[in-house]
Amino acid sequence: MRVTVHMHGNLRRFLPGGADRTVLEVEPGATIEALLAGLGAERDIWLVAVNGAAVDRDRILRADDLVDCFEPVAAG
Repeated sequence: MRVTVHMHGNLRRFLPGGADRTVLEVEPGATIEALLAGLGAERDIWLVAVNGAAVDRDRILRADDLVDCFEPVAAG
């Protein structure tokens, strides 16, 4: 099944060609944690939202989900 992944800011480095968004094929029953691990991004992501709502990483993905990934923001 297909999901769209949108990496914000410097997280683009985890997507092919440094794109900010891509469509990926995932297995039915895949979790957000599994998706992030497959991209090598599980340690760099601070917040994940699916279809506009913040979710836990154990959420099971559904076809056509939009997964937004955010990194921690530092202020000084």
